[in-house]
Amino acid sequence: MLRIFETKIKQDDDFKPLRKLFSTDYKWKNPKTGKEESNENRLFSYLPTVSNNQILSELNDNFFPFYSSIMNSARQVFEGNLPQKVQDQLVLIEEVFSNSNFTNNVNSGNLGEVISIVANDIEEARLLKTDLLGDAIESALSETGGTKDVGLFRTPDHIRQFMTGLIEPTFDDQIFDPACGTGGFLFDAFEFVMRRVDPSREWPGEKGHSELLDYFDDYFKTNKIEFPSIEQTTQFYRGGVTGIEYLGMIRKMAAINFYVRGLNPHNIEQGDSLAKYSPVTDHESKSVILANPPFGAERDQEAYPDVWQEYSKESETTILFVKLMFEQLKQGGKCAVVVSEGFNTWDQGSAKALRKMLLDEAQLKAVISLPQGLFVSKNGQGPKTSILIFEKGGKTDWTWFYKVSNDGYSMGTNRKEQKGNQLVECLSLYHEYVKKGIKPPETKNQFCIPAQWIKTLDPRIKNKIRKETRAVLAEKGKKERVKKEKELNKKVKAKKISEEEKLKELKTFDQMLENRIQNEIAKRIDKAHNYSFNLANYKSTLSESQINDWRKALKHIQPNGATTLDEVYKKLNYSKPQNVLPYLLKLNPANALEADIAREYVSNLDKSIVAEQKELYAVKEIIKSGAKYPMVKLKDYLILNTNKIKPSKTPDVNYKVLGVSNDVGIFLNEKLDATETNQSYFVVAKNEFCYNPYRINVGSIGLNTFDYDNQIISGAYLVFACKEEELNPKYLDALFNSKGFLSYVDGKANGGVRMNFKFEDMEAWEIPLPSIEEQNEIVAQIEKQKAIIEGADKVISNWSIDFEYYFSRYKFSQKALSELIIESLYGSSEKSDYQDEGYNILRIGNVGFCDFKLDDIKKSSLSEKDFNKYKLQKGDFLIVRSNGNPKLVGKCAVWNSEEQFAYASYLIRFRFKLDEVEPKYVMYFFMSPNGRELLNPQAGGGTYNISATEFQKVQIPYPKIDIQRQIIIDLDAKMEILRGLHKMKTEAEQKIEKILAEVWGVDKKEPTKTA
Repeated sequence: MLRIFETKIKQDDDFKPLRKLFSTDYKWKNPKTGKEESNENRLFSYLPTVSNNQILSELNDNFFPFYSSIMNSARQVFEGNLPQKVQDQLVLIEEVFSNSNFTNNVNSGNLGEVISIVANDIEEARLLKTDLLGDAIESALSETGGTKDVGLFRTPDHIRQFMTGLIEPTFDDQIFDPACGTGGFLFDAFEFVMRRVDPSREWPGEKGHSELLDYFDDYFKTNKIEFPSIEQTTQFYRGGVTGIEYLGMIRKMAAINFYVRGLNPHNIEQGDSLAKYSPVTDHESKSVILANPPFGAERDQEAYPDVWQEYSKESETTILFVKLMFEQLKQGGKCAVVVSEGFNTWDQGSAKALRKMLLDEAQLKAVISLPQGLFVSKNGQGPKTSILIFEKGGKTDWTWFYKVSNDGYSMGTNRKEQKGNQLVECLSLYHEYVKKGIKPPETKNQFCIPAQWIKTLDPRIKNKIRKETRAVLAEKGKKERVKKEKELNKKVKAKKISEEEKLKELKTFDQMLENRIQNEIAKRIDKAHNYSFNLANYKSTLSESQINDWRKALKHIQPNGATTLDEVYKKLNYSKPQNVLPYLLKLNPANALEADIAREYVSNLDKSIVAEQKELYAVKEIIKSGAKYPMVKLKDYLILNTNKIKPSKTPDVNYKVLGVSNDVGIFLNEKLDATETNQSYFVVAKNEFCYNPYRINVGSIGLNTFDYDNQIISGAYLVFACKEEELNPKYLDALFNSKGFLSYVDGKANGGVRMNFKFEDMEAWEIPLPSIEEQNEIVAQIEKQKAIIEGADKVISNWSIDFEYYFSRYKFSQKALSELIIESLYGSSEKSDYQDEGYNILRIGNVGFCDFKLDDIKKSSLSEKDFNKYKLQKGDFLIVRSNGNPKLVGKCAVWNSEEQFAYASYLIRFRFKLDEVEPKYVMYFFMSPNGRELLNPQAGGGTYNISATEFQKVQIPYPKIDIQRQIIIDLDAKMEILRGLHKMKTEAEQKIEKILAEVWGVDKKEPTKTA
């Protein structure tokens, strides 16, 4: 503050007379010493010359006493009265220095270092133009994680400037911030007003985002205002910029910031804004409010009836602060306020009532969604937030929603400027359209929602409330009526009333009961309204093309007289299906609620009725193809990689060459040396996709998860990245692994023409796009299931039947299979097919790993004689004898079922001497690596084969029958574990299918690749 004061007396003409105080001629009596002294050494510029061991005494003995009573000295050097601005600021200086000193606990060396930094590292030009104190607070908050007990998170500079630019304050405004902190919003508003009359001023200042600076430079060229009159400037100084801050130290900093800018420091009050509010003096007293009130702060008192009588004890302070702002705004006054995302949907009565108030008694101009992580500290992210823009008076017709995903800075604790700042577009659209009452052309980031959509309660909820409320109250009323009737019967019997009078009283009771029911229904329906400001939820997930198809299907239908959604819903429920089209026409497919009512109606109709009316069928098909989330084309979310190089020109670089496999996605090709050819390669970053445009139809696409230096891939591939602030690459990768994507790719193959899937084709694919937070959650769910699949696969692929273990434990002899086999028989060559009639036939594909897979069974029209010939019985051993894949030849399993099955010709059945050998023991041996080595399938005619004769010649390890059974018990237990792993894998794959099915908005999703 001392350096700022010295700068002011150098630069500000109003402060020039104060220079006399620091001349050698001026004498001042120091109350500490009682001596008259000169003040030439009482400016900040003297302090850097003082040694560290003298600095404390110099400040405490000379500086603090002088500045704590500077007002008296100032009056001696000014001719006449002190200028109001000078007086106000000297009062602040006295307040800061009175009853203050540095104790001996302060390290003088550290204090000397601070003085050196202030003297040397802060340019004089910056002192009067930036919020140095606010920056210090922000730094402290980033280290401590925010002042959470009072809900304090400092608003970033560019967000304050953005909000100020939206509201456009002038000299005629009364600008207010009820939770002003160090005064950031207030002096931004002041500087904005000043620059409108003086374009040479440098607000927002050199620290501002470059794209915002360019925007404001252009804005102020065309939005100048006339220089104010003396009366206007006086009024603006006295009460044009005001604020309240709860914390005393922070309030002092705000006052100092005001002092720096020549504003009235006494316009910053300390205290609880909610408690200070007086309806008599403060109601409708402000024309502009800019604020970021504390989230979840503790209340100072139990209730605030002056702010809101009905909800005076509301514990959520954000609600009370927004209500306070509404009360303080004049008619036509404008407010921009930061609220937590929860404020838009909170279900308590006060939150709903306040949102309704902003719709019915104000014009809710905009809800601007800010990115998660905007408020950040060392301890993590602050709350997700939105900005509400409203103007008091009138009613809301529609509200503009804008989603900011790029606020011009990277996410994280050390935010760096980045291109594509959406705040600039938001400002431009707001002033070009929204401010003038014109709806901007809809884009993926912004759209308008009619207020009526926000106010409309689902008629199905109303019906439920009516039904449940009537049931409860009617039952209660029935009991009351019985009691009432008994009392009346006694009176009739006592001849106190007549039968006619009794019936009249019962009729009155029935009417009163009905009134009670209707009133309670009305109250409960009113309470059920949410008035949510989560505006994205009001838009249906149907794409623009689907909405157009809907309207095209119904365009020839004549509308009827139903005007409200309640009436339309009633007509749909009580009209015959052939008469509903005029009511269906009334439903807006762009409205999520109305589209869902249509969906429910057509989904509940009998299929034959839908098939008879092409319009109903068309609507049902459109809805069936709709997704849970908005459908968007990838074009707006992808960034094509054009960074090509020729590694041969830099042979000394250690390049990591990548490739794409259908099975594993992107892999490291360590055998290829890219410098040996003159081929071009793309430089690939982590989280970029690579695909072969000629082989993408067989799955040649992958997400790069490697992060090596100098990663490259052949220039024959196409490489692209996602705009990760809007589209999680792992989420997109999950969609690429669906058969739905492969179907889309196949549709681009142009018949017999060789596949060439261009980047334009990729951009044209439509996907469901949840919010980035929802995408992250979906990815986390899928990753969890993939981890299960990968873990199960690892065990399954590495496990094998280990006979070496049994060889080391038991004694074995050798025996030819021919000594153990009773008979062998090749299977039936009769053709089999998927048909209702015939006998079940086992084929090669039904033989699994030591078991049978019976989920894909064909039937054969065998004669009864042939079926009996090939019929399987318990203990039969089946082995695959012929296949084009040698790994499948020799697969075997033992039949252990009562079901009636025969088997096909590529299988051989063996029956064993059961008193000498267990068929299961033979199966386990031949499914082990040891057994597989003994089989030697012969190639011929494009297949590999073993014969029954050759198989019987094989000599196998042969233990006693009881040892065989012990081995079977042990392996059965291990196989049970293996089956459990297979089950876990299958369930995980099904869960991924279900997750993606919900994303796409369908009942069943085609299987997805998990590799």
